[in-house]
Parts: sequence; structure tokens; C-alpha cells
Amino acid sequence: MRNLVLAILLLTSSVLGVNAVIVANNQTSEYLVAGRDLPAGSPIALADSATAQVNLGITAGNYLSVGDLPSGGYLLGPVRKGQLIPKSMLASAVIDERVPLVVSSAMGLSSGLIAGASVDIWVTPIDDENLVGEPYALVLGAEVARLLEKTEMFNNSGPDVELWVPVEAVGPVLGAMSSGSKLSLVLRPTLADE
Repeated sequence: MRNLVLAILLLTSSVLGVNAVIVANNQTSEYLVAGRDLPAGSPIALADSATAQVNLGITAGNYLSVGDLPSGGYLLGPVRKGQLIPKSMLASAVIDERVPLVVSSAMGLSSGLIAGASVDIWVTPIDDENLVGEPYALVLGAEVARLLEKTEMFNNSGPDVELWVPVEAVGPVLGAMSSGSKLSLVLRPTLADE
């Protein structure tokens, strides 16, 4: 009888101990997540985010909680819709020299072409006599900011693509567009795709 009472006490104390550990470690807090796909270099405001209740444990200090969003913050890298926003991804100012540029691709767009994806801009030159030249890469590693769906009723072409490109690439891209050359966007695999 004494052994039975000891066994019941031991079992009860272990169940209570496990329950206390679970309750102590189950501390969820409200964190900011991206409300839409956010490309690198974009400013981030409360309107671009949503909230999620998450238990991050010892990594809690690495992510933006509600009320931690600095004003005038910019993203150093892309954050997908629904992902937590790491504090290490924020800067107080844009640190690169890129500008947005809208391009219409002559070639169809890859299904993996979403905000934050990396693309190369290829040019197929067409001369004054309508002779097609050898395609060449004009810009390597431009970042997709967003896809701009066309709203015209009878438009069969795909969406235009807003890209972040280096400032020095703007002139050559605009020159290729105005000369009638065909621009094509080729998706580059990144480490995030592996």
C-alpha cells in the first residue's frame, strides 16, 4: 500500500512538473509579419505588415514585435508575405544605389517571377533594316519589385515588371527600349530557391 501511494505521488508530481514546464515555455507574443511580398530596398510601414501570435523562445529578440517598427525603415533583403520580419533586415536608409524601372518582357514570364526574385535583362537588338542581332545580357541580377497587371480590356500581353536596377543601368535599358530592341527577363535561381 505504501509503495502504491509513493507511486501515485511520484506520478502526480511528474505530471505537474511537466505541465509547469509547458506553461512556462508556452509564452506567445505578437510579432509583425509582412502583409505582402516586400522587395529589398522598399520602405516598410505599418500598412505593409500584419501581426501573428508566435512563440519564438530565445530567438524572440531577433524579430520585430508590435510597436518596434522604426519610422523611415527600409528592407535590406526581400521578405515574403506572411514571413516574420527580422530586425537584421532593417536599415534606417536605403544603402544601395538602385532605382525602380518598369520593363515589358518580350519573352513569357516564368511562374517563379514574384517580388524579390532575381532576373537578368537580355536584349535582342533589331537594327534599322529589321535584322535581328545576337541576344546579350544587359543587366545581371535585377530584383523584381512587383508585377504590374495590365488593365486594358483587350490586352493579351503579360504584366509589366517593376525592377530594382543599378542607376547606371537605366540609360542602357531605356536606350534599348527606344531603339525597338526586344527585352526579355530571365529568372535567376537564388539560394532561397534551393
